[in-house]
Amino acid sequence: MDEASAHQFERIPFSALRDQRPPDLQALYAEVQDGQALIPGLKMGLGALTVERWDPAYAATGWTLYGADLTLDMGHPFGSLFYRNDADGRVLRIGVKWHPPVQQLEFPALHPSKPELASDCTAEEVAAVVLDARSRIGTLVAVNAQIGSFVATEESENAILDASGLGLERLSEDDPRLAGRDARGPSQPDSSGADG
Repeated sequence: MDEASAHQFERIPFSALRDQRPPDLQALYAEVQDGQALIPGLKMGLGALTVERWDPAYAATGWTLYGADLTLDMGHPFGSLFYRNDADGRVLRIGVKWHPPVQQLEFPALHPSKPELASDCTAEEVAAVVLDARSRIGTLVAVNAQIGSFVATEESENAILDASGLGLERLSEDDPRLAGRDARGPSQPDSSGADG
């Protein structure tokens, strides 16, 4: 397939614009690549929406979520959640990734700083922490699906993360605290690079 056939342009009606019509604009088009579809006519509505919150009943007993490094890649969550054992300080990193062939999210229990499975936790501990992570990410995905992609304010993003049980402090990529990452995961117990 050549590049010309992989792209097309679709006209966007002015009624789909949230603000006013730009001056001297005769038509508005959006580039639509192969495998994409244009969804016109989306509006913000009232600007607020009630969503289901994360249920703390799924929290892993004896473990505390203290960090997250997450992004949404084409709507699919990707990254890690970091948990610390309340009794002995062990760290368990739960990977979050989309597995395309089976079209489902996977949550491998990983070593805090290496791409290998954790070895110092029991199967029961891993199962409890993975359920905790699944429940938080499941809430995040559901909230984002309910809202759509038209949330652009930091206030809205923070509310989404909070509703998903991921209401951690958000750090920019150049935050000096991220330079101190080691085998314990994120350097601050309440820090995160989560993106909503």
